[in-house]
Amino acid sequence: MALEVVYQPPTGIRTRLDDYREHVNKHYGLALRDYNELQAFSIERTNDFWMSIWKYLPVKASIQPTRAIDESLTIDQFPEFFEGARLNYAENMLAKNDNSIALKCISEESLIPHEVTWIQLRHMVQQLADAMRSSHVSKGDVVCVIGGSTVLSLALLLATASVGATFSSFATDAGERVLLDRMGQLHPKLVFSDSTYGYNGKRHDISQRISKVYSLIDKAPGHSLVCTSEVTPEGWISLEAFHRRGKGRPLEFEQLPFSHPLFVGFSSGTTGTPKGIVHCHGGVVINGMKEAFLHRDFGSPKDIYYHYSGIGWVLWNIMIGALMAGTTLVLYDGSPFYPSPQRCLDAVLEAGTTAFGAGPRYFSELQKANVNPRRTANKVKMILSSGAILTESQSKWLASAFGPVCQISFSGGTELCGNFTDGTLNLPAYAGEMTCKALGMDIDIFDSEGKPLPPGQSGELVCKKAFPNMPCAFWNDPDRKRYYDTYFSTFPKVWRHGDFIRQNAQTKTLVILGRSDGVLNPSGIRFGTAEIYSIVERNFAGQIQDSICVSQQRPKDEVERVFLFVRLKEGDRLSPSLDIAIRDQIAKDLSRRHVPQYIVAMQELPYNVNGKKLEIPLKGVLSSGKEYLAQSRSPAEEKAVLESYLPYHEVEKLLGEGTGPVKAKL
Repeated sequence: MALEVVYQPPTGIRTRLDDYREHVNKHYGLALRDYNELQAFSIERTNDFWMSIWKYLPVKASIQPTRAIDESLTIDQFPEFFEGARLNYAENMLAKNDNSIALKCISEESLIPHEVTWIQLRHMVQQLADAMRSSHVSKGDVVCVIGGSTVLSLALLLATASVGATFSSFATDAGERVLLDRMGQLHPKLVFSDSTYGYNGKRHDISQRISKVYSLIDKAPGHSLVCTSEVTPEGWISLEAFHRRGKGRPLEFEQLPFSHPLFVGFSSGTTGTPKGIVHCHGGVVINGMKEAFLHRDFGSPKDIYYHYSGIGWVLWNIMIGALMAGTTLVLYDGSPFYPSPQRCLDAVLEAGTTAFGAGPRYFSELQKANVNPRRTANKVKMILSSGAILTESQSKWLASAFGPVCQISFSGGTELCGNFTDGTLNLPAYAGEMTCKALGMDIDIFDSEGKPLPPGQSGELVCKKAFPNMPCAFWNDPDRKRYYDTYFSTFPKVWRHGDFIRQNAQTKTLVILGRSDGVLNPSGIRFGTAEIYSIVERNFAGQIQDSICVSQQRPKDEVERVFLFVRLKEGDRLSPSLDIAIRDQIAKDLSRRHVPQYIVAMQELPYNVNGKKLEIPLKGVLSSGKEYLAQSRSPAEEKAVLESYLPYHEVEKLLGEGTGPVKAKL
């Protein structure tokens, strides 16, 4: 069956990608005709491509590099990019210094945008950086922020980067365990946190949680806990008091090596303590510019970009990179459905948004609520989707709801702070498919033996050549053992990403079919089963003997859902009160985003002979039913247990659509 085209490039369209392709042709004596030929050039001539990106785009650097990469080194040798260069992420992010609008800030409390000029943003960064220098924050120190998607969170990131320190950010609804497992690794010198926050029309006081976490983690000498809310709890210092530390220093940008640490994001914690994934100044700058200018076609004063994301998700770091193209950002802090889905959407679109981004689950909720974007979406020229699989039906609905504008479904992750698959205004978009391989990303599809698969067959997403936005390190992993084991232990000299993917043989577009490991991803927020297990074991050991947590996404499902199967003590049953208690505890320790949709008691949980929980096979049974078992090569003993879970493939017939009282949060 032919795929439906949801976007067709207008005849005669001219984009910055075309200008860049012509630049490459002229500079290298080539005759590249289209995107696919340009993408082939970008992976076949890695050094030439990335050097051309550096020179063509407005990278600000005090020392220029002489080459991008030593192409004789393989990706698993961690080749260094742009050796000798000196630059600063914050200097590149503050692309302008005038009275044009850098940010339009919206919150639940005020749907009327508060506009921040480039000069005002720079002044905020200058004040914070000045106070940080007085607090003796410098290279090697860590600054953590617990807050919302606000101008202050952004300014704190830029101030931290300007002095050469390392940044890490967390959402206000992050539970104690989330913060302890992550911030506890970082030994921060400064922690900036809201003491209260608003969500869905309610105020939430998190001051006791933050105070407790701060008291339990190791901190650097001279540490401070700074309140970014109006009311400062006892033992914290106010933001005003922190500002008073400043001496009136002008804003200066430490000139740093390309690979100098910028921020730490964290893995989902599937196999224990979450891995701190360290991204560097240069990698985020060069790849961020590539995506903003060439894949998004940003660079016009008319561009206004919104992407719904909290600061605890790497998507926020990706989204704000549009500032490097001089693009105006719309920052929204709060529930995207308050005071109603329609009203919140209208507020964002009425800000003049030209590029609108969110996750598939958000779009699904808009569709269910019969929201009509058309009445305020007249300036939108691009819809972006990320964080999960955008299904064919959702893609068709977007075309109907927003009009036949460009659709870009992109995929990468915390490991990239960027994308392996992407899109462009220059190529048609097909319903439910990702348009293209990103420039500079030598991705392929391998079978389980590490052999390339032809288009049309599903396999492991891999990347065969190094790229500049690879993590520069894992936190507390000096010999890179965890780093190597995570990405390079499966296939020699190849990055294994952990996604199952297929390329369409006719259109060359791509479809990610789901995770190939145990990471859960129900709302675009990736998290690991170990985080759920630890809560169950810590709080319900007297009632629950064991548990297994997996996701389900069948071909007909628009979003992934999470199941928690529990084995109770002999004679016990899963009472409504126990169900509620489990959900409440997960919401408290992690967040509402982590709450499973279904909690089910089972007599036996699936394990293999080595005592490992069979998460992936169980996910296969829930998602594909009998078809999965028919193809499975599992031992008979394992299959017998897995067969008992077959009824949950059609869970609606068994349990209905409902969940417990505490539901997942977008």
